Amino acid sequence: MNLINLKNISLSLISLSALIMVTVYIISLFNRPVIVPTNLPSINDIKFDAVYDTAVDQKSNSFLESNFDYELIGYRSGGNDSSVILKKGNKEFVLKKGDKLDNMYQLIEVTQEEITFLDQGKLFKIKNSVGK
Repeated sequence: MNLINLKNISLSLISLSALIMVTVYIISLFNRPVIVPTNLPSINDIKFDAVYDTAVDQKSNSFLESNFDYELIGYRSGGNDSSVILKKGNKEFVLKKGDKLDNMYQLIEVTQEEITFLDQGKLFKIKNSVGK
């Protein structure tokens, strides 16, 4: 008799679990997500007013060429250990990456192709012709 009661209790628990699972499944079928439309503007409706003035860049490059009287006589390209040797008249200047030349031109990058300086947010590049 005890074994029959145990079987009935376990069958009742399994049946109750199955009934709860079926109920949750049916409820999930009826609960659908609410999709709210977003009113994003079309890309064609957006007006871009930014104007890029190429004359400013040409002036800055000519300014560099006219005032940059330094001759590149040596360089060392090596990531953070990069440096250059510049000559103006009879003075030689050794700059490592991050140093400023005449408190204006900051050495940013040294590669085998070019040397890059930064002055007031403008990049100035010098072609590296040392040893070529």
